[in-house]
Amino acid sequence: MVRPGNPRFEQSAKDWLFDLAPTRWRHEQIFHRNPLELARALRLFLDADVLAMQAGLSALSSSPAGARHHRDDDTAIGVCIREQSWAAAVREQVRLVQEALLAVRTGGRPRRSGQEARQQ
Repeated sequence: MVRPGNPRFEQSAKDWLFDLAPTRWRHEQIFHRNPLELARALRLFLDADVLAMQAGLSALSSSPAGARHHRDDDTAIGVCIREQSWAAAVREQVRLVQEALLAVRTGGRPRRSGQEARQQ
């Protein structure tokens, strides 16, 4: 993705967001017209993914006493943990892109995170 300030930023951001979104979203014209809406919807989608992985971890971890432990449970737990971490990290990246898109639309600058502001 090209950096904000580049004339191709909005298209580049939209392409990246579509790469992360469910394929069927490419058929929704609102997302093509308004990449801010695409970013908002994608953040909600990633929020749901994080919650789904939490539910999966909870279900895998809370088997009743004496219940047979399936040999793939540990692998499934690892998948849930990795997916949850990935979704949380990508959700943060999408938030930053959303802020940059908003800044482009409003002619402002993206807000800096607290950590970035402290480093200045």
